Amino acid sequence: MAPTIPSAKLTLSCPLFAADFDPRNHGFLLVAGGGGEGRSGVLLNTSKRQEIAEVVDIELSRDEDSVTSLAAAQATDDAIVALAGINSSVAEQKRDNNQHLRSFRIDYPPPKSGALKGKKKKAAATSSRKTTPLSRASLFRTLQGTRASSDTYQRTLRLSPWKANSESPRVAAIATGLAPAGEIVFFSATATPNTSDVIGRIRLNSDEEAEDVDITNLPGKGQYRVAYTNGVDVFICRISADTRSSASPDVQCIYTTPLGEKGPRARPKFRALRFLSPTTLLLLQNAPDRKGCELVLLDLRQATSDHKSTPAGKASIVRRKKLRKSIKIGLGLDICNLGPGSDPDNRQQQAVVAISGSDQSIELLTLDFNSTTSRYGALRHFASLRDVHPFAMTKLCFSPFHPPSHPVTPETPPQYIKLASVSMGNTVVVHTLPLSPCPPTSRYPRYVLSMPGESEIWTNFTSGFAALLSILIVCFVLQAFTEIRGAMPPYLGATNWLPPSIRDAVSRPYYTPPPLPSPSPSPEITLDTPPKIRSLHDLIISSQQPPLIHCNPDTNTLLVDTADPIVLAESDSNTQHQHHRWEDLPSETRQHWILQLTQAGYEASADDSESVLDGVLFGTMCTEVPIEEFI
Repeated sequence: MAPTIPSAKLTLSCPLFAADFDPRNHGFLLVAGGGGEGRSGVLLNTSKRQEIAEVVDIELSRDEDSVTSLAAAQATDDAIVALAGINSSVAEQKRDNNQHLRSFRIDYPPPKSGALKGKKKKAAATSSRKTTPLSRASLFRTLQGTRASSDTYQRTLRLSPWKANSESPRVAAIATGLAPAGEIVFFSATATPNTSDVIGRIRLNSDEEAEDVDITNLPGKGQYRVAYTNGVDVFICRISADTRSSASPDVQCIYTTPLGEKGPRARPKFRALRFLSPTTLLLLQNAPDRKGCELVLLDLRQATSDHKSTPAGKASIVRRKKLRKSIKIGLGLDICNLGPGSDPDNRQQQAVVAISGSDQSIELLTLDFNSTTSRYGALRHFASLRDVHPFAMTKLCFSPFHPPSHPVTPETPPQYIKLASVSMGNTVVVHTLPLSPCPPTSRYPRYVLSMPGESEIWTNFTSGFAALLSILIVCFVLQAFTEIRGAMPPYLGATNWLPPSIRDAVSRPYYTPPPLPSPSPSPEITLDTPPKIRSLHDLIISSQQPPLIHCNPDTNTLLVDTADPIVLAESDSNTQHQHHRWEDLPSETRQHWILQLTQAGYEASADDSESVLDGVLFGTMCTEVPIEEFI
């Protein structure tokens, strides 16, 4: 039975394209969009499981484009700094001044106080909810010889993972959409980012776009690994937060989707990707012709080897997971790493995976990491959330999980994560996923969405044993049934298991089948077969020497001797029989011989003439109808 997952829903005034949680507090959610009655962003209060409340409504210029991407870059106790992708007005774009990257400071609502009541409380809260535009910048560059298209927009905005008490800002990546030549720009996610904060950029080929980008932390300070895909290939590179350059980092292609049997158009396409760890990448891949989607788990260890003596290889696929057939296309992907416990000897952890589908549903799966083998287990289905939105989803995201301090006490509150999704239908839905401590009785537990199952080796063993046992049972039952019905020898004695009344009604005795007769080339078989009609021509050419044809008076059979007729003539020299050649016989005798040959089974063909019998020796004719016989 699917678990019951509480959810809350809210409908706003415009289609929504982007969403992100406060990195420190899952009680606040930023959503933004445009194209309806207004172009705006909204800060939502999601602290309650069954209710979503608007906290701050951010009105944007109607002359500018909708919000296409959004991320919460910084957060304090009083406010949150958000980065957004918003195209400038058409007039500004014609002047090659598209300031697509914006930053805003959004103040949190004041804490609840019992001293403020009624209208005073509402007025104080309204006056303190401020949204301050901080900066706008243009980081994309137009290649020489090309003209920036008015359709180009900031398609993707992705930040490095949040680190509490970090002195340096996070690193961000933005990517173009509908550009003549795609581009990815990396920059330091300050409160007011500009061109001086750029730490690298990647120029893509003509008509090539980055479908998705993700960033993960590396062990070194200020070191990050980036992965992106153009739909067919998967690339990785390393960037440093200390770099201030527009140079391109060293990009490495680690995986390429193989060509299908029907050509490039039948090749599956990657839609989204997320880092599970610095050496493991999870990708969402759509099959061609809307035939479904699947998750692909890539192992990057060979491709990210730091040994100079060993050349970097390609990533390898270690897991695949087909999703439901009703999901024709996967639209979005996000993960939430729940982290290990505080036990240094047990670093196992679980990741929660969410996929939005074209059927307005969300698939939830779990993925366990085994610290002993340093490998991820199988993707396990957790729940299917059906009909989440009335229209196609445009974004889904998890809230970050911050585990409680250890050791846990009875006063430690229940832990949970939130999953937010927005759609073209102006709707926001937030699901609350309760977590469980693992092990449940430990004071230093890790938290999981679903309890880990048994090991994969044990699962394979039990499955194989169950299949073998099923086959043996079927064979046993089939043998017993055939013995009772008398079709097989009584090896089991199944007939004796039945009560006498049932035995007499259904059982049958077994009879040993008679032995098969051995085949022997006896003359009887030849005599039983009807005489074969042969032509006179075949009769002559079947023997190397001229044959001797005569009658055996004892059996009234016409003998055709294939032996040397000269020897036979010498053997019969003492007898009264005399042999004559065909050409020496009178015409009347020839006609009698032809009649006897025909009656014995020999028939002249249309091409035969009497000349074919020249040289054949003839003896005594039969007085009755002769029978063919060979010697």
